[in-house]
Amino acid sequence: MKLIKLTNSVLLFMLIAVSSVFGENDGSAGTHHNFSHGVGARALALGNAYVALPFDATAIYWNPSGLDHIQYKSATTFYTNWLGGTSYYFLGYVHPTISIGSFGVGIMGYSIDGIEKTDDYNFPEGTSSVSEQMFLFSYGKQLPWNLSVGINLKIQHQNLLGFGATGVGTDVGVLYRPDFTHSLLSGLSVGVMIQNLVGPRLKADVDTDVLPVNMKLGVAKPILKNEWGPALTVFFDIEQGQRAPFKYHAGTEYVFQNMAMLRVGMNNSQLSFGAGAKFEQFHLDYSYGKFAEHELSASHRISFTVNFGKNKKDLIRIAEERRLLEIREKVDQELYMERQQKIAAALEEGKAYLEAEDYARAIREFNFIIKFEGELPGDLIVEEAKGQLKVAEQKSYDQLEQNIKETQARDAQEKRRSEEKFRLNQLHAQALAYFEKEDYERAIREWKKMLEISPDNPLANEHIAKAEADLERKLLSLINRADQLARQGNWYSAIRILDSARRLNPDESKVRMIDQKVAQYDKRLNFDELYQQGYRYYRMKDFQNAMNSFEKALSYEPNNQKVSKAFFDAKARANAKKETLVGESRNEYMRGIRLFREGKFEDALTVWEELQKTLPYNKYILDSIDMAREKLEQLNRSPRQP
Repeated sequence: MKLIKLTNSVLLFMLIAVSSVFGENDGSAGTHHNFSHGVGARALALGNAYVALPFDATAIYWNPSGLDHIQYKSATTFYTNWLGGTSYYFLGYVHPTISIGSFGVGIMGYSIDGIEKTDDYNFPEGTSSVSEQMFLFSYGKQLPWNLSVGINLKIQHQNLLGFGATGVGTDVGVLYRPDFTHSLLSGLSVGVMIQNLVGPRLKADVDTDVLPVNMKLGVAKPILKNEWGPALTVFFDIEQGQRAPFKYHAGTEYVFQNMAMLRVGMNNSQLSFGAGAKFEQFHLDYSYGKFAEHELSASHRISFTVNFGKNKKDLIRIAEERRLLEIREKVDQELYMERQQKIAAALEEGKAYLEAEDYARAIREFNFIIKFEGELPGDLIVEEAKGQLKVAEQKSYDQLEQNIKETQARDAQEKRRSEEKFRLNQLHAQALAYFEKEDYERAIREWKKMLEISPDNPLANEHIAKAEADLERKLLSLINRADQLARQGNWYSAIRILDSARRLNPDESKVRMIDQKVAQYDKRLNFDELYQQGYRYYRMKDFQNAMNSFEKALSYEPNNQKVSKAFFDAKARANAKKETLVGESRNEYMRGIRLFREGKFEDALTVWEELQKTLPYNKYILDSIDMAREKLEQLNRSPRQP
């Protein structure tokens, strides 16, 4: 009787697992495997037509390029029973971010326990079990042009009556959602999924099997829409395995008020159907049908999904609002402090000019303060400046009047002098207006017109000299400010200020000096931008582009040690190859492994970095170095953690 139980159990599992997972005698995997049945009650109810619109946590399995379209942190559980008490399950979690894509992790598997074992003489040898698990680590990112890409790293492990096998593989997926406006194409979604692009190699006992490549192409299109979104959507996929027959999958889903769903699908030749319900952040889905044609009976499938946290749109909005608020507060504070300093300095300078009888500059400083009267009503400094302005204007006017009277006294022609007085008054007033606005060139031009009328006019000569001095001082101030910003690393602002200085039309020597500084700062700006660009590529593990950026930066500063090291690290990882370690190199590498496992991360890093000097492009060594550095960074960030 025990032998019959064991035989039945083994035959049952062989029908479900062994015949579909392991390949033929040539060591190649078969045309199907158990995990090809899919996960998620919604997807199974749609006949497995789920490559083009996988917008829940099961996207980890169906198409990781859909991960970045998921708006909430989301977790999905799935469970069903096969014949003979075999449990088939899936658990997945998706963590979206607002800038670097979305990450997912999942586990799926099946198991059958309590298989009684007997020897060749039918004596009991206890019980055993059969199980298989797949761990998936996923990443998806939306790109420009309505494209999304995704990748899976998966680890598959089998336990067949005491024989274990483990393999590592990868899947890749692409999703395209164009912004078509035509009603026939609006909302169209196209997905491509390549499973086992790198197939897991499963070695049980002496046989090694590699799961074959499986390609899927799917489309999804909403047909009806209402105020809650798509009400009726159709799905269609085609599937072609490396050594498997062509398959098709089709399904349709009707959604009522975004709360209840009805689904029906066709998985090749197997009919399936299901339903779903949604309440706030909770989703419950159910489906019924066969997984494949060879199954004896249909099964029930249940999925439960929960979304939590804020959606991506809210997170982006909150981050942007916080960033703008911080910028606004910082700018307001800086403007306030700068304004107060300028007002106080202008008042002191205005008083000094007034005492020195330099009324034009005094008027300019006092007018500068009075411009802030609307922002600082009742301010004592503003009120004082208004009083001082009246004094300066009166004295300036008196001074002009005195000069005109002296000129008239020397001129025998009263009428001409009167006309000259009027014209000189106009020119002087216009020149003062330009002077107050720091438009020195126009002010000088107006005072020179006064000299055309009155060549010996001391007021015009005096103000021309003052304007030229102020023009020179402003030019030097701008150049010094640009140098100060350059020392702070603010190359762009330094170049912008130098451009302002050049527009003041200085002499040729200063033009050459300004042009030389602009070229110098522009070169430094390009160097910093190239280094930052290379650093970003390096953090994204795009080592080829990182290497190119660092190399361009070195063309500006060939002796920069920091950039040279970054270039070497990027180049090593861009050209890394999986080369087998042998001899002393393997011994040193394994010594580093032992140190790492003992928690001696710095010692392990030293061993691997020394080994890299002889094998600079060995991927195993480089990956180990990155692993040790990452561990040390984690410990530095959290020193209290074990």
